[in-house]
Amino acid sequence: MYQSFSLDTTPLLLTKNRIASASKKILVISPVPSHPQNAGNRTRIYNLLINLQKLGHEVHFLYIQQETADEYLMHQTWGDNFYSFPYKHIRDKKRSLAQKIVSKLRYYLGDYPKYSYAVDDWYDNSLNKFLVEIHTKFKFDVVIVEYIFFSKALKYFGQDVLKIIDTHDIFSNRKKIYTINGQEYHWYSTTTKEETKGLQRADLIIAIQKEEEEYFKKLVGNKVITVGHTVSLHKPKQVKQPRRKILYIASRNEINIHSISYFLREVFPKLRTKLPDIQFVIAGNICEVIEDTDGCIKLGYIENVNEIYDTADVVINPILFGTGLKIKSIEALGQSKVLITTPEGAKGLDQGANKAFIVANNVDEFVQSVIEVLTNPTLFMNFSDNAYKFAQDYNQKVLEPLAKIFSYFPQYHVNSK
Repeated sequence: MYQSFSLDTTPLLLTKNRIASASKKILVISPVPSHPQNAGNRTRIYNLLINLQKLGHEVHFLYIQQETADEYLMHQTWGDNFYSFPYKHIRDKKRSLAQKIVSKLRYYLGDYPKYSYAVDDWYDNSLNKFLVEIHTKFKFDVVIVEYIFFSKALKYFGQDVLKIIDTHDIFSNRKKIYTINGQEYHWYSTTTKEETKGLQRADLIIAIQKEEEEYFKKLVGNKVITVGHTVSLHKPKQVKQPRRKILYIASRNEINIHSISYFLREVFPKLRTKLPDIQFVIAGNICEVIEDTDGCIKLGYIENVNEIYDTADVVINPILFGTGLKIKSIEALGQSKVLITTPEGAKGLDQGANKAFIVANNVDEFVQSVIEVLTNPTLFMNFSDNAYKFAQDYNQKVLEPLAKIFSYFPQYHVNSK
């Protein structure tokens, strides 16, 4: 068995013999890069790779060039175990007339939202030959595919390989969630049948939070575990009085735009009425779509995340809908910041609600919560201390199932479909 994972950024305390016996050769296949880490899913992938290395495994990273990325940094980080493969942009490929008719008919019958994708619509078949070649060369023990829509890659590895899908999110009827909330959706959405088809290709499914683990179990049985998102830990700083600055860090996507628009429209004006000198610091690519507003400071994208967190003492996450673990929430806790969020932003972190962070159920609660922590140093320090302790404990709980996947290798390895 593995010894405990150090809760800072130091490696696992493993003896050489244990590393040798436990070490697996792992290939991670991802259409999302590990660098730059300017979005939650990128940070998720980067941390997964780092944690696998710290567990003593030999990790190889195959990036499918679906997004803008920093390949220089990825090569610097992963060395000769980094591979980059060109992606043919087939997500908008033309469907046959028959496919279009069936799609529209099923939509009007209420079967699934319009423009749902089949599970393999985003997969690039030109990748297949390369997968066979790289596996022939390295003989991987484990293959992890990021996202359900690249699950077809698992078909090119034999039954001697443990096949894993890191799901990130539920994609069944994902477009419908956005439509209900009055938002356009431009990414991947599929049907329950198609998502199940992809999941069945794996020996093991990784969910990012318990709620999604239960959902996937209903589709494919018990071959599902939860592996959350580990975060960097920064001990609380003693402050006499918290600065009247609140912080929001986000990438530019529909959910974040919806969240910040709600906060600027409903919450921030009321806050300024109560605390006229309050400042709202906004960082990340989300700044590109936010108009200049009195009391707001837009920092744009900043590479050093620690520098961003140092600009404020209270972090907000006003998300109103979405799926998956809210990575920006757990990252704020790891920074020992007082987090104020919505019930949606607290999903997957429920045990820390109103102990390690504050959950605001409506506009008035959001306003009152911000005012209370900014004007009460004792309350502020209590939440800051508890945030750090919660993130510390959360990291440990995340790493335990990840280690067990490989230390109990045979129990998870079943014949894939």
